[in-house]
Amino acid sequence: MTPLAQRILTPLFREQLDLMLRLARRNGTLTAVVMADTDDFRRIKNSLGHRQSDAFIKTVALRLAAALRDSDVLIVHATADSKSSVARVTGSEFAIVLGGLNEPHGALRVAQRLREAAGAPVTIGGSEIFPSMSLGVALFPGDGETSELLSEHAELALGQAKDGGKNQVRFYDSSMERRASDRLSLESSLRHAIEERELFPVYQPRIDARTGLVCGIEALVRWRHPERGVLAPAEFLEVAERSRLIVPLGEYMLEAACRQNLAWQQAGLPGVPMSVNISATQVAQPDFVHTIARVLEQTGLRPEWLELEITESVMMQDAAVASRVFLDLKKMGVRISIDDFGTGFASLSYLRDFDFDVLKIDRSFVSGLPRETRTAALTCAIIELSRRLGLDVVAEGVENAAQATFLDNNGCHLMQGFGYCKPIVADELSLFWAECMTPHSQQRLAAALPA
Repeated sequence: MTPLAQRILTPLFREQLDLMLRLARRNGTLTAVVMADTDDFRRIKNSLGHRQSDAFIKTVALRLAAALRDSDVLIVHATADSKSSVARVTGSEFAIVLGGLNEPHGALRVAQRLREAAGAPVTIGGSEIFPSMSLGVALFPGDGETSELLSEHAELALGQAKDGGKNQVRFYDSSMERRASDRLSLESSLRHAIEERELFPVYQPRIDARTGLVCGIEALVRWRHPERGVLAPAEFLEVAERSRLIVPLGEYMLEAACRQNLAWQQAGLPGVPMSVNISATQVAQPDFVHTIARVLEQTGLRPEWLELEITESVMMQDAAVASRVFLDLKKMGVRISIDDFGTGFASLSYLRDFDFDVLKIDRSFVSGLPRETRTAALTCAIIELSRRLGLDVVAEGVENAAQATFLDNNGCHLMQGFGYCKPIVADELSLFWAECMTPHSQQRLAAALPA
């Protein structure tokens, strides 16, 4: 039995599943194994505490059991008590066995009912929680004929549901094993890449449209893969996050960016903030603030020239921890930027509760400017909101003159995007930066923007 199967197959679950499979073989029916996991349970647990989070999970379990006894579900169960079971596998994950199924769609109907039951608001200790649930389904006999194989395949399907955005139902298919194997191989290669320094930074300048000068820089990671060439972050950052390799990767990027920023200043270029992306996993590290302080001390960069760029997910992970971390960083003098603004669910409340320095308008807004009237109106509202809060506002993904003109005319003067400069290595950026400091650079930059 594999370690995964050992973790999943509790005695109760194994006994019930073996019985259901024997009945299915005898009757020529289908049996489904459903793995269900409460999304973002770590955040919920951090918010509620151990005792109340346990009460929350018990409420979810009761709802799942009640959904299995519902009359709609009884269409695919001979009797609810003998044909279904719920077993708690981990802190937030459940295994469910559905028997007596005549066709696969019956399992889908039950899985969707379970997802809906688990997703209703829960009030615990005066707090209202809005949970969601991801589910993976494997069917006997097509997806496996043993308890171990069905459980592992349902777990793989659950992983795909979570990777696909959560709050979904996914059925197992054979390609999932290949993708899981590819992910494991990529994780191993990434671990080696960090040790062998195959990762390297590239830099994208932030331009002040009023002067044509570089007013900030964002450090972005690339991977020089020995077989696949240079890889962009989208191809490996998810694996880094899931494997927690994002912690050493992030520290490497932080140190490299700080050293490069100081080197530019020592070469006579003006001091500007260096923006470095930070993940929720990094912020959750107990020594994160100490790591920032240590890197600044070791590199010699002054704190005001470092800007940590975060997304809403950092606050969602644990708002209390994030608040303490940001307060300590602000006291140190480090700038905080909120990235991808306008794409999350609670951005306004975060602007109220957190003391940011910079707001970055997401490229999904900028791409629609100026032709999309609703997008234009929302963008103007974000710019005005930033002004009233005393935040610097930066537009990401600026690619053409029409976008740049609209933003500049409406009060967003700081811009970043391929229209000005793609992410490039340090030596190339040095040349670009020097060119920006020559006479008439503002006019040349404006003229170089695509129409």
